Amino acid sequence: MVFSGTFITQGSGRGVVVATGESTEMGKIAEIMKGTREIETPLTKKIEKFTEILVVSIIIIAIVNFAFSMWFGFGFIYSFMASASLAVAVIPEGLPAVLTITLALGVKKMAQHKALIRKLPSVEALGRATVICSDKTGTLTKNEMTVLNIFCGNKTYHISKTGYEPEGDYILKDKVVKISEEGEELSETLKAGLMCNNASLVKEDGHYKIIGDPTEGALIVSAYKAGVTEKSTRMDEIPFQSENQYMATLNKGDNENWLYVKGSPEKILKMCKTQMVEGELQELSAAVSTVADEMAGEALRVLGFAYKPFPSDVTKIRSEYLEDLTFLGLQGMMDPPREEVKNAIERSRGAGIRTVMITGDHTLTAQAISQKLGIASQEEEVVNGKRLSKMSDEDLYDNVEHVSVYARVAPEHKYRITTQLQKRGEIVAVTGDGVNDAPALKAADIGIAMGITGTDVSKEASDMVLADDNFASIVKAIEEGRHIFENIRKVILYALAANGGQGLIIVGSVLLTPFIPSF
Repeated sequence: MVFSGTFITQGSGRGVVVATGESTEMGKIAEIMKGTREIETPLTKKIEKFTEILVVSIIIIAIVNFAFSMWFGFGFIYSFMASASLAVAVIPEGLPAVLTITLALGVKKMAQHKALIRKLPSVEALGRATVICSDKTGTLTKNEMTVLNIFCGNKTYHISKTGYEPEGDYILKDKVVKISEEGEELSETLKAGLMCNNASLVKEDGHYKIIGDPTEGALIVSAYKAGVTEKSTRMDEIPFQSENQYMATLNKGDNENWLYVKGSPEKILKMCKTQMVEGELQELSAAVSTVADEMAGEALRVLGFAYKPFPSDVTKIRSEYLEDLTFLGLQGMMDPPREEVKNAIERSRGAGIRTVMITGDHTLTAQAISQKLGIASQEEEVVNGKRLSKMSDEDLYDNVEHVSVYARVAPEHKYRITTQLQKRGEIVAVTGDGVNDAPALKAADIGIAMGITGTDVSKEASDMVLADDNFASIVKAIEEGRHIFENIRKVILYALAANGGQGLIIVGSVLLTPFIPSF
């Protein structure tokens, strides 16, 4: 089985190198990063163009002034000094300092809105943004996952109470049920979520919190609510990767070892041949896929769970072990949208900024959340990762203008979406938190890393770090960026008026000399 694109673990436990350098997953990311050009902000582009025009204009005016001085009979030295003085007077030498101070003050104000600027010109660039490509989890939503529904054994259970406190009831058809009196598939579904998990639930200052991924934290809480708390020794693991869409662990049992797998429902169902109903194995029902779609359509993030027993001498996971599994159930969890985000999206739309949601969630989940937040209408198309992979750059170029929601995407898709939006002339702000997001963050006009969940690599590739991982903070920062842009315009106009006046005094003194009687 491939780990990080580099090793295959065999039954003997030995590792075999299958890729090195640019062929590994990290190598591919580094290659994309190497081919990503450093994006100039709108401010640097405009200042560069303004400087060119100003320098050329000053040189022309100085030459004309020199010519008139010589024509009016001034000596060469005097004419040269007058023209040189004109050039020095007109150049706004204080402009760089004033611009830097203006941007620095903007950085201070943005920090108050939880937006930490890493590159000074990005302050103004934020104000020029026309598209925001945002992650869903933690940015548009609260990142506080809670399992609400569990489907197993052809039954759907509802779990009362939200949050991370491990207290709540399991309800079936409006009646509270005891886990011990239900089929084995319910406890096994909860056990699979607990075993195939790297997060932990801790209590600090009287409050429970999750250390690790919030999705995995929600699975721990749902298991604890049912009294399923014991974890057996883990012998091997296949970590979750967005490309694989599943995670697997091999855990030690009393007489045999158990392989637990969790992941996207469509991926898990492909691995299964049977399902557990009332503690007995039956042929896998096609209705499971329908239930998964219905749960996703209710804006729930849905995970599927499966397992398979193995002899006690099996201690490593092989690729062939991920076949003919027994399907256990589905857990549907809700990550509620942030209350302030919908208003922020409306404000940004009113300011001419389009919001694009890019998520790894199910298509129906992404569509439901986007409609709740006002990102997309009910009729608007959602493009998934499978379709994105088949699209050429030309096809994607034609689609990015009207597609606002992308689901089941891989990190490289975010990079492609960003570059095609830029080709359309958009100034793009992109959010990201993982190592794989680094190419998109670097390619964007404004790369925005998450301060809480973001990796060091994503922060290093970004222009701005969001201290609270909140989309509303991005909109506030953009509003401040536009205010700063207006201030910069005023500063430049003031500098040109002041220095231009000094230049006119010198030009006027030369042009008026023929009319002075003493001359």
